[in-house]
Amino acid sequence: MRYDNRFFQLEPQSRDYAPAQNKALVCEGRHGNIAIEYRGRALRWREIAAPSKPKAAVQRASETDPPAAKRKWVPSANHPWREAARRAKQRRAMKEAAVATRPLLSLPCASP
Repeated sequence: MRYDNRFFQLEPQSRDYAPAQNKALVCEGRHGNIAIEYRGRALRWREIAAPSKPKAAVQRASETDPPAAKRKWVPSANHPWREAARRAKQRRAMKEAAVATRPLLSLPCASP
């Protein structure tokens, strides 16, 4: 538990456990005495040192460069997903070749 940038470890009470992820009331007296209550009952506690930060989080915070963007996955040239595109390209090439070899029709010009 954390209070006023101080960390406290709550001790379990007999067979009951310390409150997990619930709110506890911290009472601080005039002279700095601290009492921690949960559901109206005083809890035993001890002050602990601040937990250390994970190294990965410290490294990310210290880096000024933004993280590199993840590359989009692109299938290889011989991947089956590319087969449909390959066939369509072949059909277009065959049509263009057929149109290029077809003789031009000459239409008679209408005279005025």
